Amino acid sequence: MRRAIIFCALLACEATGFEPEYVVDTLRVLGVQADAPIAAPGQTVHFTTLWADPNGNARPIQWAWGTCVNPGSNQVNDCAAVVKSFALGGDSFQATVPNDALDGVPAGELGVVFAACAGTLTLVPNATGAPVTCTDANGGAIEREGFIWGGTRVIVLPGFTNSNPLIDSVSIDGQPWGPGDAPPLATCAKKNTDDCPPETQHVFSYTAPSGSAETYDVGLGPTTEELVGWFYVSQGSLTAGYASPEPSDPPTFTMTFTPTLADSSKPLQVWLVLRDDRGGLSFTERHASWK
Repeated sequence: MRRAIIFCALLACEATGFEPEYVVDTLRVLGVQADAPIAAPGQTVHFTTLWADPNGNARPIQWAWGTCVNPGSNQVNDCAAVVKSFALGGDSFQATVPNDALDGVPAGELGVVFAACAGTLTLVPNATGAPVTCTDANGGAIEREGFIWGGTRVIVLPGFTNSNPLIDSVSIDGQPWGPGDAPPLATCAKKNTDDCPPETQHVFSYTAPSGSAETYDVGLGPTTEELVGWFYVSQGSLTAGYASPEPSDPPTFTMTFTPTLADSSKPLQVWLVLRDDRGGLSFTERHASWK
């Protein structure tokens, strides 16, 4: 049951080598939420994406989706290689777990492969790598700045469920931070956080309701989920990209942000993702302005 929550292609999951992974400076998919992270054969599951394109100037994005059953590994390429067909659509998707998903196995998986393209997607049958290509109006290949693909998966296990953990409240420097708020922050022209004055550093925090880490038993004794809070920003620096919950109730996830080399002509965007270790997640977005 303790499986990778997200399985992704290299383009979807790894940092570029130039920016930390938590800095979102191009088209990115930050999470795919399934309304049923654990499902039964015959059950329809709805998927919703958290994606960002902060420097895309609201360019249109085309999407493609496909599914596989019991791919045998947590590598998205293995799932993509056996997807029978891909469907073009939007940033949400639904799929029904096949009735035979548990034939010969005690627990199964429904794999979902997605692709997002700031151009035109073309399906590539029997591909060994990306299952689609992404091209611009002139037929040229669009690379990482406008093309991403990856995947997620749902555990198939009848008689069990998993609720997505919820983000209950968000704060900045101890003050409530609502979706429509844009608190003004001071910028820092320095590259390193240690060179920025303390008053430019800010604490991002969010909580989950009490009991969000569910306890379950698959025959090996009661086990309690582990929760991890993820933080992403459009610019600046974080202490890290993710945090374990503080030893408190309700579970609280905290991260320090420093606006290093901040570009005051662009607002700060912050994406928060809460995951459990059984495929559940929730997400929300916040914004800030500059003084």
